[in-house]
Amino acid sequence: MWGQGRGKKKDVAGRGVVVDMAKTAAGAAILPVGSVRPALRVGALTTPPPIPWGYRKLDPAKTARIAYENWYKKYCCYAVASAILDQLRDEIGGPYNNLPVEAFAFGQGGMAGWGAMCGTLTGAGLAMSFVAGKEGEEMVNDLIVWYGNAELPVFRPATPKAIICQVNAAGSPLCHISVGKWMKKEEVGMESAERKERCARVAADVAFQAVILLNKWADGDYEMRQDSRSQAHGIAGRRGCMQCDGSGVS
Repeated sequence: MWGQGRGKKKDVAGRGVVVDMAKTAAGAAILPVGSVRPALRVGALTTPPPIPWGYRKLDPAKTARIAYENWYKKYCCYAVASAILDQLRDEIGGPYNNLPVEAFAFGQGGMAGWGAMCGTLTGAGLAMSFVAGKEGEEMVNDLIVWYGNAELPVFRPATPKAIICQVNAAGSPLCHISVGKWMKKEEVGMESAERKERCARVAADVAFQAVILLNKWADGDYEMRQDSRSQAHGIAGRRGCMQCDGSGVS
C-alpha cells in the first residue's frame, strides 16, 4: 500500500461556532456599476474573515453527482472545488458567497495541462482549506494516499456520456501517471470521449471521498491516518522518480 499509517484525533470543540461565525462575518458583495471596471470594484468588497470559514455536513453522493456534471463545464479542479464550495455557499453563505470558484479552473490537467498534481486533488484541497484551515491539509494528505491506492473510477453516472470498462490504481497523485496508466488499459487516446468520461468520474469519486473526510471532521471523528511525505522520507515528495521514467508512461 502506498503511504504510512498513523492515528491522530483533533479537538473539535467550538467547530459549530466557526460555522456560525462564517454566517455573520460575511463580506457583502457590492452590486457592480456598469461604468466601473471590474478591477476597480474589487476594493468595494468587505474583507473576508480569515480561514477556516466553517462547514455544514454534505451528502457525498449528491456532491459526487455535481462534480461529475461540473467536470464537463470547467474540468477537474473546478469540478471538485465547486461541488463542495457551491453547496456551502447555499448552506452557510457568509464568505462563501463571494468566492469565485471559476478561478480554480486553472488546476485542470495537472495544473494548466502540465500533468502534475491531479486537478481533482487540488480542487479538494482548496475546498478543505477554506473549510478547515490548517486541519484541511491533513485531510488532503489522507485523500492523496487514498487516491493513489484506490481502483478508480468507482462512480457510475445515471446517464454516462461515454462507456468505459477499465479501472486502475495510479499509485501516484500525478495527473499524467494516473491518466496514462488508465489510457493504456482502456486503449484510448487523450482526446477520446472515454478518457474524458473517466476523468469526470474520478472527479466524482474524489469529491465523494473528500466529503466523507469533511463529515468525519465535522463530527469530531476524523483521525489523520498518513504521515506527510516530508515526515516519511525527509523530503517533500514520494519515494523515487521511477513512476514516470521507468513505467513506460509518457
